[in-house]
Amino acid sequence: MAKRTRLCFMLIALLSFIAVGSKLIILLLTKSISPRLSAVGQSDRVVLGSGAVDEHHFKGTDRHCSPGHFQLNNDGICHPMLTCSDIQDSVTAIHKIGGGKHKNIYLARWKNYNVSLVNLTNPNPSYTNYFLSAAKNLQQFQPSPFVTQLLGFCSPIPAIVTEYHKYGSLANIKNILKDTDEDSGATRFQLCLDYVKIIHFLHSGPTGAYVMCDTYTLIQTLSQFLVTSNFHVVVNDLDLLPLVNSSKGILTNCWGKVSVEAGQFAAPEQLVWSSTKDEVPGYDEKSDIWKIPAVVDYLLGADLHGNLTKLILSKLHQKCRSKDPKLRPTAAKVLKGYLDVQQTMKIIEQRVYSIS
Repeated sequence: MAKRTRLCFMLIALLSFIAVGSKLIILLLTKSISPRLSAVGQSDRVVLGSGAVDEHHFKGTDRHCSPGHFQLNNDGICHPMLTCSDIQDSVTAIHKIGGGKHKNIYLARWKNYNVSLVNLTNPNPSYTNYFLSAAKNLQQFQPSPFVTQLLGFCSPIPAIVTEYHKYGSLANIKNILKDTDEDSGATRFQLCLDYVKIIHFLHSGPTGAYVMCDTYTLIQTLSQFLVTSNFHVVVNDLDLLPLVNSSKGILTNCWGKVSVEAGQFAAPEQLVWSSTKDEVPGYDEKSDIWKIPAVVDYLLGADLHGNLTKLILSKLHQKCRSKDPKLRPTAAKVLKGYLDVQQTMKIIEQRVYSIS
């Protein structure tokens, strides 16, 4: 398999690097596979809407429970959402696994299950409202293959209980892949595809698009996501998720008390700052599109597979990095581009296999 994968990427590299003849070769290759590429792209654009289910993402995670219930470890048991009494009496913190300035995250036990328990450490009412908005954001997206599973939350405590993912944050992906011996081009590309699917999911709301505001740096962005046991990605931190609709003039500015550090990660429109929120120009979900290339480049790594995949995606990524937000593609178009690349790789690998 490793030999076939290397041959596959060598063929892709050849098509990418040949200056003049590549256009003819790619045209011939595309003509032979375009019917299947078109079908795949159209299919995924339909099924990945905000109310749909991505069966591949759900593979190995059977959650067919009625609303207000959850299932853990695929054991077929549907439990009602945990109440404040359940959380106080039945959820036991084991040890701290993360947190921030105003909250702590614990590995905890509920009955015979490992779960994640998040407690607010700052009693300030403004932080309480901020904390509970994250719980309500999680709640409104349940159930979804793109969002971590909410098991319950409590306003008076306040506390949130979610499904536990042992691999933890996507920010630690390099160590995760190294420690699990799962570091392959296919796994890394799947992580990238999942990330793009999540952005598309958040941008496909029935009344507008949700913007990920808590994403001003690369590591901060990656820390919003968790890696599942079958090496997929789910979004976990939805503290700041304003709804925008540019066609109706509904924008956001993700304003904070300090200015965004100038650099290549935050979108250009996010670098405009004032000490007063109302003086900062608004923008829409295209600020998320700007960040896709940087996140994907990090996830792909710098080996042969990663560099070749970056080369294949370079034209699409160049559009994502347009200074003018209106010139950036929608999340749907980005997702279609990724699905087409994935399908092309599969077809080329099949052909390499057939002649090897």
